[in-house]
Amino acid sequence: MELHESIQDGVTVIAPKGNINRATSPELQDRLTPLVEEGKNVVVDLTDAATVSSAGLRVMFIIAKAAEEKGKFVLASPNEMVADILNVTGFTSLITVKDDVESAVSYVNS
Repeated sequence: MELHESIQDGVTVIAPKGNINRATSPELQDRLTPLVEEGKNVVVDLTDAATVSSAGLRVMFIIAKAAEEKGKFVLASPNEMVADILNVTGFTSLITVKDDVESAVSYVNS
């Protein structure tokens, strides 16, 4: 998995490319944890995330909980497979998911 980072309208956007699984989720958690601990608003752009395993979902949940009191954490642009995973597991009721990065950034800045 590769992690690409950018800033859009003051929001940190992290874009993982590849599979988010047991082997790669610690890297994602290590990148996201300091951001939310600093109170930054974060969008995870899932456009190029091929799949998300239960280990990846666990990381997203941990980060979302950590961000609750300090900033906003939003998932954006899940492909059809990742969107299905998020829906079936009920994660869409736990974590805000937007259709694209622009709407996620707008939501965070609202």
